[in-house]
Amino acid sequence: MLNQNSQWYKLQYPECFVNEDQRMIQKVVADFVDKEIMPVRHKIDEDETHEKIVEPILKKLQVDLGFQKTVIPKDYGGNEALSLVSAALKQEQLSRADYGISLASACVDWGLVPATMAYLMFPSVKAWGKTVLDKFAPMFIEDKLRFACFNMSEIQSACDIENHLNDARLIRTKAGIEGNDWVINGNKHWASNSGIADLHCLACNMDPGSGIEGFALIYVPEPWPGVSHGKFEVKCGVKGDRNTSTYFDNARVPKEWGIQGPLAWEIFLNNVVSAFAMNIANCVGILQGAFDILLEYTGDRIVGGKPVREHLSTAMFLGEMVGALSVGRGTFLEICHQFDHPEIYGSWITDSMVGKARVSLSYIARIANDLISRGMEFMGAQGFARDGLYEKYYRDVAAAKLVLGGVQLGFFSGCRAFYDLDFSSFGPGKMSMQ
Repeated sequence: MLNQNSQWYKLQYPECFVNEDQRMIQKVVADFVDKEIMPVRHKIDEDETHEKIVEPILKKLQVDLGFQKTVIPKDYGGNEALSLVSAALKQEQLSRADYGISLASACVDWGLVPATMAYLMFPSVKAWGKTVLDKFAPMFIEDKLRFACFNMSEIQSACDIENHLNDARLIRTKAGIEGNDWVINGNKHWASNSGIADLHCLACNMDPGSGIEGFALIYVPEPWPGVSHGKFEVKCGVKGDRNTSTYFDNARVPKEWGIQGPLAWEIFLNNVVSAFAMNIANCVGILQGAFDILLEYTGDRIVGGKPVREHLSTAMFLGEMVGALSVGRGTFLEICHQFDHPEIYGSWITDSMVGKARVSLSYIARIANDLISRGMEFMGAQGFARDGLYEKYYRDVAAAKLVLGGVQLGFFSGCRAFYDLDFSSFGPGKMSMQ
């Protein structure tokens, strides 16, 4: 339970970062998690089609509570709630129960944000944002569960697409203009909500040799001619999130649904960078969920005549988890606050901002993974038994440190704030620019 009146809460979520409206959103999500997800979280992995547990949960969260229209502008009937602090507070609470459901919800916003960003923040491409929102925003306002997908990853280049130093040159999904249409060919892999999405925001390239000049962001609805999918990925965790391969075979969409060039690249990067802070919040939520189970278990289990957590060796470890939770929470709140105030802290996509956000994610993700793994030692067989719930967090956190390019790319980005580390794929002794 989230006790917003305690001193511990006030210290963890200080007023300088979290206002009253954001506390209300956090409490609504926390109560929803405790009521709707916690009682069935151990069954989510068994819901292979998502029809019994996952989709009913998402319907209540996204439609009934209104989170499906969070980032849609007010002009279109949406909430236009664009604060990253608010978004991160939501993701932390959802991941406390299930990381997959957290990703499925967040990636609806992630897929819609480029159009909203263009409409509200980039006057020169406002017309593109308006066209996309005119066409597709109504489906996310209606009383029906919808999914959006920010579809960028490709199997042959792995995290290199998320590496901003590559300037989009490794994107192989190709888009060309024929008459009044974009024609798209290529494959995408592993995107959250792929295979179930009603709408894709697709990262393409018209000419890899031209870098960001040829980069394109194109919206593609589904079902749509020329778009197909492989099987859903079978994963060790994060089962509440669907992933599959998406194939584009001469898929044609109206030219006005896409933009190309430096502004498209800038919007793309802003959207990617914003997700770093969100995933720090996810890591904190996963760690909090594991900590809560471990705290209860070590309080009930008696060894040597007293509860396990009364032994100093156990208390030492639990204290490490408390420390990581406090540091991780303070980190994502600070970064999200800085993102929310670019008039003070500057652009989201500078080396300094990318470096801070990305290296912080890498650091917290590794700590969370390490602590949850070590925590299993204190639970014995109950730690890896499905009924014990702890192993769920053990599996989910393994994925949390790999998304968005992985921890190595994050640490490299941190170095860029101090010296000109070149971790691109191009240059002397590397790949040709073509």
